[in-house]
Parts: sequence; C-alpha cells; structure tokens
Amino acid sequence: MKKLYFLLVPPLIVGCMSMKDGFKQLDLNAFKITIPDSWKYVKQQGEDSFIGKITIPSSKTYLHFDFSGNGYANSLIPTEQDYLEKKKWKKNGYFYKVGVTYTADFNVKNEKVAQMKELGTTDSTKVHVEADPSYETKTNVHLPTASQKIKYPKADYVADLTFRDSAINVPIEIPPEIKGHNFQVDSTDKYIVKTIWPKIPGKGMTGIYFKGHSSRLTFNMVGINLSKKDQDLALQAFKTIVIK
Repeated sequence: MKKLYFLLVPPLIVGCMSMKDGFKQLDLNAFKITIPDSWKYVKQQGEDSFIGKITIPSSKTYLHFDFSGNGYANSLIPTEQDYLEKKKWKKNGYFYKVGVTYTADFNVKNEKVAQMKELGTTDSTKVHVEADPSYETKTNVHLPTASQKIKYPKADYVADLTFRDSAINVPIEIPPEIKGHNFQVDSTDKYIVKTIWPKIPGKGMTGIYFKGHSSRLTFNMVGINLSKKDQDLALQAFKTIVIK
C-alpha cells in the first residue's frame, strides 16, 4: 500500500500547570501526573495491569487508566492511517469463484486429498480447491478520482485490488468514530504517544496512549463525553504524565 500523508491537526496548545495554582501531583509509582486539586484517585483491582480511576467530582465523570508491562492496554481509537494500514475495511472473497474451496497455499494438496477421501473418489477433477487469492492480492489505496467520487459518493478513499489479471475498486469509508476525533501522534526516545480528543466537546473520547519503542509497555488514560472544561483540563494533565 502506498504511503499516505495527512494534514496534521495543529499541536495542542495548553497552559503550564504548577503546584501553586490549584493543581497537585499524583504519584502512583508506575507514573505521575499533575491534576486539579479537586480530582481524586480511586484504586481499582486489575488482573494483568495496573488500573484505576481519577474522578472529576464537579461533573461526576472520570478518567480511567490502564498501565501494562505486557502490552495489554488498549490503543484507543485508531487514526485514519492505522485504519487503512491494518486493512480492517478489507474483506475476503473479492476474487472468489462459486464452487471452489479456498485455503492457504501450502494446504491445497492436503485439502484436495481430504475432499476426495470424503467423496470416496480418486478422481481429482471432482474437487475444486485453490489457494486463497487474498494472499496474493495487491492493494493500492488512494483518494478517489473525480469519476470515482461520482460513483462512490461516500468514499473517503478507494482501494485498487489486483489479483493476477483481475482488478476491482473497493470504496473505503472512514468510520464516523474516527472522523469525529482529532489525533496527535508524537514520538519520544522511548514511546510513541497518541493523543485523542473529540471535535465536538462532550461527544467522544479524550485520551492518551503510550506504546514503548523497545519494550512491551503500553499505557492509556481516557475519559468519555467530557465537558469542554474537563476536556481541556484532561489534555493539560496528559502533558504532565511521566512514566517511571
């Protein structure tokens, strides 16, 4: 798939928080974060991760976090690039033929033998088994052309799929959940850091996700449907996170 480039959302602009203006530092050993004085940490019991809540009493909402040394913390909403690269939009069967059983290339012979045995025949022409074309299909994702935009009015992208001498176009619609959020992806010497916040405050996810470059550590902290005030405070707090 060709590398796609996106216009990035302007970097988050947040004010600095100090220990003198109504904020406090919460040190939870695994990480520390600076939060408003009124926010409270609530311990929770996790099985494979260190989890907990930071409650926001004024609005009866909270931020939930998951700190995992084994990579179990959820990566939250994928960016457009992640969605396209992981090919969650792609389905099997684009080049399937009726009456043919498809399997992995290395298993074609065994599957034929199994089907012939089941039919009680030694005539190989009575079974139809082929390698799944999904493994050999070439994919090129791009913005729709003018004519494709007319044909696929809801398409955000179009995938050109090619298998041997056959080719088709598949329209791709980015899920509303992704379209409804802003994303900022940064990289430090140790972590990839993804920050998410809804385009319309109060309608979506405000969160941050850390993934280690050379370790299995993953960490997320997220609030759902936060007010504009709480969203801004959460985004400020995210900027103060220090993983130990």
